Amino acid sequence: MTQTPKKLRVVHLIPYDGIGGVEIAAHSLPTGWHENLLFERQYLVREASVTPQTGEYHGPSTPLNDPRAYWHALWRLVRNPPDLLVASLWRSALVLICFKILRPNKKTVIFLHLAHDVHLIDKLANSIAMRLCDAIWADSTMTLTQRVPQVLRGKGRTISFLLTSRPLPTPRAPRANFVFWGRLNAQKGLDRSLKLFAAIARRLPEVRFTIIGPDGGMGKALRAQVKKMNLESRVVFSGPMLHDDISQAAAQASFYLQTSHDEGMAMAVVEAMQAGLVPVVTPVGEIARYCRDGENAVLVRSDETTVDTVLALLEDSDRYKRISSAAAKYWQSKPLYRDDFLVAAKELMGGQTNAA
Repeated sequence: MTQTPKKLRVVHLIPYDGIGGVEIAAHSLPTGWHENLLFERQYLVREASVTPQTGEYHGPSTPLNDPRAYWHALWRLVRNPPDLLVASLWRSALVLICFKILRPNKKTVIFLHLAHDVHLIDKLANSIAMRLCDAIWADSTMTLTQRVPQVLRGKGRTISFLLTSRPLPTPRAPRANFVFWGRLNAQKGLDRSLKLFAAIARRLPEVRFTIIGPDGGMGKALRAQVKKMNLESRVVFSGPMLHDDISQAAAQASFYLQTSHDEGMAMAVVEAMQAGLVPVVTPVGEIARYCRDGENAVLVRSDETTVDTVLALLEDSDRYKRISSAAAKYWQSKPLYRDDFLVAAKELMGGQTNAA
């Protein structure tokens, strides 16, 4: 008697559909059948600006902190339980905890996306979820080692956050253009980025900086900082953009500037490197593992040294091209998120088969 794989349903639970790294990565894995796995996405709340895709379910149009969204998600999952529930971020972890208690025979995964706890609820929710779940996935080795207790490391697995494979970009001479994309929140350290940019602008008047992304709480302060520094003609706040529009903006720049205080994988940095931009970044989180100072990146430690290094690269086209090329080449042979996710899911569910 032969054995054929059992058809299994996998649901990835995410708080809401946005343009952050978690949401963009989730979208890179198409919903639908992948051999014997049926993959779906479920969101706790519905965003008014988002049109649900096939294979997605968006919860009620309530604020994220409204308990009804959590009870609704739990009710839907318990009523029609998936074979594997993957939960990203602490709000989803709260639902996972209740789901695992009510459906203990179903497989669950807590997916960690940041190398530290954001606040007490985040710490408690993920701590309980890590102990209850069947596996712990992380967006980077740094996240796994810093957030998962040693006793639980046996459940741990790192999932690649490389979203797409791209051809190597054509080498080009550097331009005095900088770009950033992501949420405008305190974590990204954009106040320091603007100080670095201002120091460069004092020595290079034609320099420009495009900041792309939604306001994450720092938008007003950053605009005030730009005005105080008299940089309004050189710094552009573009707001949120579609991914293709971001790619077009990146094509006009030579440097990706991000001085984060902490990070997990930092997907925007990865995407910038794939596009051939030289990242000017702080060595935090997983960035410190894949960005090598002077080889494929400029690591920000001393502001003064960083400014001198960037200006030197703008004057030395050959050196800039070498670093740009090394940044793009670094990711050429790395696995993709969608492939890693599916492999991990299939291995976790591997014991479940049907007799044919």
